[in-house]
Amino acid sequence: MTTRRLRTTAARLLAAWLVVLALVGSSVALVPAVAEVARSTWADVLASTRPIGLLTMSDGYTQVAAIALALAPLLPLADVATSLRRRRALLRLAAVLGVVAIVVLTAATAGGAVPVRARLTSLTVAVAVGLALGALISAALRPLLGAHPAGTPGPATRRLAVRSALGYGAFVALVAFTSRPVDSGVTPLLVRALDRLHTVGFPAWMSYSAVEFTANTVFFVPVGLIVVLLVGLRRWWWGAVAGFVISGSVELGQLLFLPDRFASLDDLLANSTGALLGALVGVVLLGRLARRS
Repeated sequence: MTTRRLRTTAARLLAAWLVVLALVGSSVALVPAVAEVARSTWADVLASTRPIGLLTMSDGYTQVAAIALALAPLLPLADVATSLRRRRALLRLAAVLGVVAIVVLTAATAGGAVPVRARLTSLTVAVAVGLALGALISAALRPLLGAHPAGTPGPATRRLAVRSALGYGAFVALVAFTSRPVDSGVTPLLVRALDRLHTVGFPAWMSYSAVEFTANTVFFVPVGLIVVLLVGLRRWWWGAVAGFVISGSVELGQLLFLPDRFASLDDLLANSTGALLGALVGVVLLGRLARRS
């Protein structure tokens, strides 16, 4: 695909996605019946996945994640549509989109049982995460769409990646295959801390399950990063695949050999997501190293 055609396609997709978000947001905000149907439908979807151990977090956590994912494509599409150059315009666009999203979503949830402070906190977190994820994808697209997307890491980078892989692999094995969960000792302290945060206005979705899912995501970010530093930009997606395979092997091992540990599809989802994020970070790092060299 030529550069001009790629820019045109990205611009059209961006316009279409903005129209979809505007229509959905305005419908939910202006028509209470639509908001109620959306909430009940989302609850039904979660109810169908939780018996198999998927999306067992609270409704609020999954709603924040959904909003973040809906906002994430905006910056990458705008970046490609503007030839990957107009950075200040994109930053202004991000700020405007963030403010508009918070205002619209606050109006959409007005009158509910959730306190205003908790509602604003949730929406701010969702918008910030969505735009940060979009910025990461946008930064990763630059080296992938550049003149030399098949860049390979140098010998020093690969040696560092090999050492990191050995050390972090041992750490993952230690955490994954101990007879008891590594967080069993700190769980009561964490639960009490979260309860205190809830009393001062933090959203109820910031629960132990939310912290656990987020921690499992962050835990596998180095996996994707290390793999990309080993294989290069052309096969950057191997980082996400490696995270999925390693996590699946860990969950299967826990299911078969560790009766005190619990295999979970949520863990597989979180670990795979973390590895994908790590792979994107690796793409950005390799791109910068290539520009310096």
